[in-house]
Amino acid sequence: MLYSGKGIIMSKEFKIIQDPLNGPIKVTADFQRLIDTCEFQRLRYIRQLGMCHLVFPGANHTRFEHSLGTMHLANMFSDALHLEDQKLLMASALLHDIGHPPLSHSLEELFEKFSGMDHLQAGISMILGKGKYDGSLIPSILESIGISPGDVVSVLLGNKRKFRTLSRMISGPVDVDELDYLRRDSMYCGVAIGNIDYRRIINVAIEHDRDIVIEEKGLGTLESVLIARILMYDSVYFHKTARIAQTMVKYVVESHPEFFSDPFVMNDNHLYSILGNLKEDRIARSVLNRELYKPVLRIPYSTEAVKKIKNMLTDVAGLDRTDYIIDVIPPLEFSGPDRIKSDLRMLKDGKLTGITEASPLIRTLKETLENKVIVVSSSRWSYEKVKELVRSTK
Repeated sequence: MLYSGKGIIMSKEFKIIQDPLNGPIKVTADFQRLIDTCEFQRLRYIRQLGMCHLVFPGANHTRFEHSLGTMHLANMFSDALHLEDQKLLMASALLHDIGHPPLSHSLEELFEKFSGMDHLQAGISMILGKGKYDGSLIPSILESIGISPGDVVSVLLGNKRKFRTLSRMISGPVDVDELDYLRRDSMYCGVAIGNIDYRRIINVAIEHDRDIVIEEKGLGTLESVLIARILMYDSVYFHKTARIAQTMVKYVVESHPEFFSDPFVMNDNHLYSILGNLKEDRIARSVLNRELYKPVLRIPYSTEAVKKIKNMLTDVAGLDRTDYIIDVIPPLEFSGPDRIKSDLRMLKDGKLTGITEASPLIRTLKETLENKVIVVSSSRWSYEKVKELVRSTK
């Protein structure tokens, strides 16, 4: 065995990659071939948290390391549950984020309008080698190591009962994706609230009727995970300043769609290079110089209030839409059991029960995410005017 530098120990059979979060991650030669594809290497240059690095300077970690960590936890989880389809689960975990565009989720909705695909659909095309991604080597590598690309897609889509357990482990109420990103995001952002006991969760989880359920003794640990989730969304993922920066970039991209015809082969470096070349675009310059829009109003959400503010700023004052930002936090689309992840079941006295029925704390936490606020922010060139106009809505 030889030490190659760059934190990687190599042999002919496997590599050990030193992950600062999970420790040594063992990668077999077969999976190393997947990692070495250009599609996967692109993830090295896509930040996990989009524009959050403008608020949390350490948040420069990427989808690349998160994908490795997710694969590692999938291996641990499948060992704990004694699953037969371990390689399929690990490949699905490794490739679950392969289609992310620049800035991860930040601009995904806009890029979907440009391309007709979201990150999952783009990733599936790469895994199958279809459409504009027919040059992808991923399907042939998967087949050569005994894994069907179609099975990986089924796991990611969750559309086959035979793979339901695997699908729920990748994307479910308690999944390996979240067990990695909560801890990783917490560590790199410098906040302690996401440091969950993932080993305990794995040890109290059991497979039941092709689903993942939690034993009653794990209720306290599960509550701590849900608390961490709520706090991370409140403090990091929905941070108002990061969302302001995200919307400013969105305004720039909307004005120059010709540069983003295929965002799923681009990375963050490409996007920032485009911003840098748009020297006449004052919003692009503002983003690069971190001269971000400033909040001028924060009030409880209502549809009437949003309509009133929009009317006041556009129809009455005649401001351009890009002179201000009206944001709703948490976003309106962030609702329901699948987003809040409150549909987990617990095994209690031999019977299954919904987690919200078993835990008053979780019921309360679920309700907190329904409390939405409107945050209005203004560009520096329209700040005084916007501030004066929205004062009457307080």
